[in-house]
Amino acid sequence: MKQSSRVSIRYLLAIAGLGGLLYGVDFGVIAAASPYIKALRLFTDAELSWIVGAVLFGGIVSSLTAGMLAERFGRKRMIIASAGLFLVAIPVVCLSGHSLAAMLVGRVLQGMSAGYMSVVMPMYLTETLPAEMRGRGTGVFQFCLGLGLVAAAATGYLVARLYGAADAPADVVSAAAKSAAWKVNFWWTLAPVIALLLGALRLPESPVWMQSVKLKVESVKLRVADSKSENAASGNQTIKQSNNQTLLRRRYVVPFLLAVAVLTLNKTTGMSSVTSYSVMIFQKAGFAGALGNVGDFAIKLTNLVVTFVAAALIDRVGRTRLLKIGTAGMTVGLAAIGGVLLAIERFGLEPSATTGLVCLAAFFVMQVFYALGPGICVWLVLSELMPTRIRANGMAIALFMNQFVAWGLASSFLPWVNAWGWASMFFFFAANGILYFIVSLFIPETKGKSLEELERLFERKKP
Repeated sequence: MKQSSRVSIRYLLAIAGLGGLLYGVDFGVIAAASPYIKALRLFTDAELSWIVGAVLFGGIVSSLTAGMLAERFGRKRMIIASAGLFLVAIPVVCLSGHSLAAMLVGRVLQGMSAGYMSVVMPMYLTETLPAEMRGRGTGVFQFCLGLGLVAAAATGYLVARLYGAADAPADVVSAAAKSAAWKVNFWWTLAPVIALLLGALRLPESPVWMQSVKLKVESVKLRVADSKSENAASGNQTIKQSNNQTLLRRRYVVPFLLAVAVLTLNKTTGMSSVTSYSVMIFQKAGFAGALGNVGDFAIKLTNLVVTFVAAALIDRVGRTRLLKIGTAGMTVGLAAIGGVLLAIERFGLEPSATTGLVCLAAFFVMQVFYALGPGICVWLVLSELMPTRIRANGMAIALFMNQFVAWGLASSFLPWVNAWGWASMFFFFAANGILYFIVSLFIPETKGKSLEELERLFERKKP
């Protein structure tokens, strides 16, 4: 590999890392901020759930348009637009005051930013990096996503130490301090987003997208030429045949349905909700005060470390093997968390540091296996399974399902636990983990295969 190519690939990986960092910060910041918002009683529990879920609703909005916009304007411009949306969102959130509408608008903009990034960045890496580097590229994206979650959790802990814990009495930590605390958790996130925005300006455009634009131009020219020639009928028939590549064809529908199933189950196992409410969950389990932030930081640091290991393994071990191992272990962890919370809620077990540690251990199991399998494999499954012709729109539809389910769970989380308890939520997640494992058994291995080879995997074999 030439030195210039190495430098170019390293730059692409660096920007992929910043994109992952943006996505991680986007989802991680609310876990540290929401306990303060709840303590200040600025909003009801239902409204706070809407605020948490608004970022996922923004993901729904962006997923409806991500494919179309990525095809119309290109991958590079959409990466820039994603960073720009986040840059606008944070001031709107922090300056919202007690306005629910303003807070929701800012959080929706955050979600749109994350939604565009989660579609366009994996797509861009798949189309730009060599086949043997795709796993590493996605690994960097996922690793830095974990780094963003860790950074948000670490900042949350530092803020709790500096301003006081969210659950501290009003005579110990004032309302003004709590108000400043949740805003600081948002304001700092502007720094990495500005770095991404500046770095993305120097990115090359995806060669696959450039080629598709060229083909469209040539197709238009061919139609014009054919209309003036004696071969117009045969030329138009050729064009019609080339455009008759619908989603109903087996080579498209099978990978599309597999990708939708994986993206949907990746959220029905509850990882977005767990990430958003982790501090509250640890406080429920027995970690009072800033210890809840410590637990949040610990599991997110674990996610980061294991993602690093998974990134090194994914191009050696393969996607499907890691996905099977990960979904199985994650399901065990989710069921164990549910068991601890059930003992506290239904059988009178007193929350304490001991129960908090047991819950933390179960969280570790869940997080380790999630990061080892679904956390890193989901983006590769999404981008590699989709054939080139439907990749942009297919990824957008799959992400729509992903974000819609995540929004529904996050927006109803607190009302659900108020009605049915925390344990019921985790048993529901564990049940979906079992379904996730079953689906993983049907996913073909994509390790080391070119995009053309991957498309042929789903061609119906001729006798």
